[in-house]
Amino acid sequence: MSIENTTEATITTPITFADLGLNPAILKAVEESGYTIPTPIQAEAIPTIMAGHDLMASAQTGTGKTAAFILPSLHRIAEPSAIRSKGPRILVLTPTRELAQQVSDAATKYGKNMRLKVVSILGGMPYPLQNKLLSSPVDILVATPGRLIDHIERGRIDFSRLEILIMDEADRMLDMGFIDDVERIAAATPATRQTLLFSATLDGVIGNLAQKLLKSPKRISVTSSKAKHENIEQRLMYVDDMAHKNRILYHLLRDTE
Repeated sequence: MSIENTTEATITTPITFADLGLNPAILKAVEESGYTIPTPIQAEAIPTIMAGHDLMASAQTGTGKTAAFILPSLHRIAEPSAIRSKGPRILVLTPTRELAQQVSDAATKYGKNMRLKVVSILGGMPYPLQNKLLSSPVDILVATPGRLIDHIERGRIDFSRLEILIMDEADRMLDMGFIDDVERIAAATPATRQTLLFSATLDGVIGNLAQKLLKSPKRISVTSSKAKHENIEQRLMYVDDMAHKNRILYHLLRDTE
């Protein structure tokens, strides 16, 4: 009787959110949102953050980076703080109101099964409303740097129980001239904090900022497939007025070529 040598093919099973060890309340919210498989940035960043490491991550919009830092942050604050304070346990700095709203929505969405207070402090919001929001204990504070500096200078925020500082789209914050504000905010937070920096690039000024604010950070770089636009041709067309612009636009939209 002859025996044939056979080799079994190794099948790699994709990692799931259930494999990441997230708190059950958070995992339930993720699954209720229809997600089971994390994106590459989530699969790499979430375990790193949950392990307590500082992190530098390069990720474009559309890679799922917001959930990559919100989910492990929620996991962290699922356990009560040992420090009694009204101040936030998580601080997220963003360059724009729109991004701040996106982060706040994500925190509320994935933290819906937790007793959680998410507050946004943004330019353009009335100060009395912001003062009221900050008058009771906050779990996650999402802020643009300029307005947050105003509240820090007025002594309205206590960072004594802050555990994680997150800088989202740090490159845009620096491009918008917020580097001094970011450094001042970081200096007002505990040295024991965990610091996460997300940016489209990790070189140059961003790298210098990371050296100042992060402690032995892990580094992750994920490129979005949406980031490549080699097939797009750009043209500049001059118009006389809005009516002329609309006629040209109508012509272009009707042109199937």
